[in-house]
Amino acid sequence: MLIAGVLSMVVPGSGQLYNGARRRGLVLLGLSVAFLLGLLALATWGSLDTVDRRLLALLLALNLGLLALRLFAVVDASRGAWAVGIAVLATLTAAPHLAVAYVTVRGYGALEEVFADEEPRDVLPARGVFLVADEPEVEVEAIAPSQPTEPAPDWPAEEKPLARSVEVLEGAESAPRPWTTILLLGTDEGPGNWGARTDTIILVAAQHGTARAAAFGIPRNLVQVPVGEGRERFRQPLNALYGFAQTKPARFPGGQDPGATALKQAVSRLLGVRVDYYALVNLRGFADLVDALGGVRIHVRERLVDSVTRPAWGEPKPRIDVRPGEVRRFYGREALAYVRSRKDSSDYARMARQRCFLSAMANQLDPVRVLRSFGRLTSIVEENVSTDVPLDRLPRLVRLVTRIDPTQTLTVTFGPEYFFGRRKSDNHPVPHGGRMRATVRQALLHPDELGGGRKLDTAGKAC
Repeated sequence: MLIAGVLSMVVPGSGQLYNGARRRGLVLLGLSVAFLLGLLALATWGSLDTVDRRLLALLLALNLGLLALRLFAVVDASRGAWAVGIAVLATLTAAPHLAVAYVTVRGYGALEEVFADEEPRDVLPARGVFLVADEPEVEVEAIAPSQPTEPAPDWPAEEKPLARSVEVLEGAESAPRPWTTILLLGTDEGPGNWGARTDTIILVAAQHGTARAAAFGIPRNLVQVPVGEGRERFRQPLNALYGFAQTKPARFPGGQDPGATALKQAVSRLLGVRVDYYALVNLRGFADLVDALGGVRIHVRERLVDSVTRPAWGEPKPRIDVRPGEVRRFYGREALAYVRSRKDSSDYARMARQRCFLSAMANQLDPVRVLRSFGRLTSIVEENVSTDVPLDRLPRLVRLVTRIDPTQTLTVTFGPEYFFGRRKSDNHPVPHGGRMRATVRQALLHPDELGGGRKLDTAGKAC
């Protein structure tokens, strides 16, 4: 009888057929097929548009119904067997359904906690992806860089440092299609740091209907960045804007986080494009997330020996000591040191490492490990990540992002060639907004023309 129970545990109704109960077995098989078709239809429908409580309730109801059907089939087919054996089969039958229910309820709770209820109202007016009007240039007292540019060394191919300038794909489509833009922010919030400075600022634009994307790295120390209507400029470095806006929320209405709203609109005006959403993570959240995902494998391109801000009190400062040519799997704290180090390189090299690390982390995502670490991941996200992406927008956004091809991803790091000059009082760079906006427009509309016709690498090759 236990054999029949095992058969019905695998395929409800097969145990009844084994016992000779043909009609009951066929009925159970038919009901099982109906439940599976319902789950398939739900998965197809749910992935098309939205995630909401109705979808959650329907998924749980189907899961509960299938569990009841399977338990009945197992117990019915096992009649006459030892009670202990039946109990073991029933437990094995129920376990995956309970796991699905836990993941569904816990995951949805985390999504509701992190994601927004509605579309943000802090997006600047635009025609398509480009703003209605460019911001005027600001006249500032500036000086030339104090140090001349040194010629690039002749690096071996496998040890060539990460590219710090424009990298484009030649021959890419130039036909206009809708774009979705997300501002990725990383804060240095942690022990010894007052407030939260956004030392990572990357705008990602993904094109619908293709595998194309563009990533724009924005220096954290830019000054005189536009923050309001007309000619208003932020005099402090850009990475201080987030904390400044949180102390003056009335000046930056429309979003759930004044600091994020201020940065979205500042970057939007600076680059001349619409910024739809933001996603922000702090130091500890980044390190814990990398650990939970099992680390990230990176081909090291630079010599780095450094220590950076600790993500929590009581911890030593994260350290990095790597050489060009190494292939290293970075875990949480060392990964944090890798993406934040700048003592042995520069802000622009650090921006390139951050861009490449995020790309590698996305490409190496392991669904099995995500499921195994599900509880920990949801806690990390709830505690350390914030965004204004609406929950009902999430499935479409996930599909858009996962279809991005690194070999068709253009990257721009706005280095010294995009500076209007430097402020005499503190030598901070003043952005050349017109040049930045022109590059962004070319990167989105005419990537094959960017770089004056020079043959340049794609992001996939650069990383």
